[in-house]
Amino acid sequence: MTGYPMGAEAWPIVKLSGVIDIRSIDDAFTRLKQVAAEGASFEIDLTGVVDIDLNFLQLIESARRSAAEAGVEIRLSQPAEGLILETLQRGGFINSPADPENERTSFWLGQPQLQGQI
Repeated sequence: MTGYPMGAEAWPIVKLSGVIDIRSIDDAFTRLKQVAAEGASFEIDLTGVVDIDLNFLQLIESARRSAAEAGVEIRLSQPAEGLILETLQRGGFINSPADPENERTSFWLGQPQLQGQI
């Protein structure tokens, strides 16, 4: 156990906050890597994030895909909204919020995910 606060279903929670961009991404990377190294599913809380760039989205996407390949699930504490949702759409990470068949969209928008897709 890492000492992270526990969420629903007793998953460790990684709380990220502030500005997370190319200049500050190292801290987010280190924290995600630390909890991922434990090999258990975990939750990411983005409610305190006030500004991001595409590097942040790429970091979360990379963590999500790596975890899925290792059989570990990552979820967000709440669906992406506001600045994060706008950046996802601008960056082409999600093209159609209405597409529940798209696993990436399901992750970011908190929709049920299809098993076995990366």
